[in-house]
Amino acid sequence: MINTRSIDIFLRGVRADFALVEDQAQKQLSAYDSNVYLDATNKLGPLFKEINATGKQRAEFTSVTGVPELKPTGEAQPFNEVGYVPSFITSVEPQKFTARTKVTQESFERRDAQYQRALDEVAKHQVAYANTIARHKFDRFNKAFALVTTADVHLFDFNDSVALCASNHPLKPMVPGAPSTYSNIVTASDITSASIEAMVLVLQNQVDDIGEPMPMGGGTKYMVIPPNKVKKAKEAIASEWEVGTANNTVNVWYSSGWVLVTSPFLTSSTAWFILDAMQSPLINVIFKAPTTSTWYDDNIKVAVYDIEAQYKIGATDFRGLCGNAGL
Repeated sequence: MINTRSIDIFLRGVRADFALVEDQAQKQLSAYDSNVYLDATNKLGPLFKEINATGKQRAEFTSVTGVPELKPTGEAQPFNEVGYVPSFITSVEPQKFTARTKVTQESFERRDAQYQRALDEVAKHQVAYANTIARHKFDRFNKAFALVTTADVHLFDFNDSVALCASNHPLKPMVPGAPSTYSNIVTASDITSASIEAMVLVLQNQVDDIGEPMPMGGGTKYMVIPPNKVKKAKEAIASEWEVGTANNTVNVWYSSGWVLVTSPFLTSSTAWFILDAMQSPLINVIFKAPTTSTWYDDNIKVAVYDIEAQYKIGATDFRGLCGNAGL
């Protein structure tokens, strides 16, 4: 007859053989890394340039204006002088992020070997860091239509005093008649062929601070979209013919260089963005790469696992990016 005592004896004998640990952290990271929804990745690829600022107390990024084109000059006439001036200086200071896990001596002594390995695996902190940096990068899109606040300690704005995606980015013209502001947003609209065209034209018509053409979006374009818009985006760019038309209208966006990006870390169900992969203004300033350490607190018999990283995520320009609040 099987009773509680006999079951307990049995468990003590074979516990290490079947006491598997369901590691949700590793499973979550594996699911996130491998997830592709209708060919929409959650990888931002080249959109964020990694800037090494190790050991610095501050990193500064200075934008300067372009220069005017050459002008006709008569013989024996002085050359037309051209120049450039500083535009905006973006100053970035580090923000520290940490995590700590403690494992008691009793946990080591009372659990089977597989449970111990799950507890003392420092790689858990690498999972936490991967989650954190992914969320913070997508937060740059979540906060794109409003100025970064003091609560957004992981982010910074291009220092032109307006949101990353705005209708009134100030320019510093040196040439009479040059524009004084520029917009990198369009009227809020859903994902359609017409709205994609409007956003691509914003990129194509972008100018430098003195009004000289600075066309972008001519190469690989990234479309960053919430998960519920992936199907619509896929229909808009991946069909040879325009969706929902009866006249076999050619879809001009088909095979024109697109990468779809989505993420559960995107908080808006409507906002979407188009970026030039080669000219993205987004950066991650790394003041200290993720560093782990392990030590033992003999006073309370606890093993301690720490991780620390110092960085900030933001932009050093608004060009190369167009935002749409969506519908």
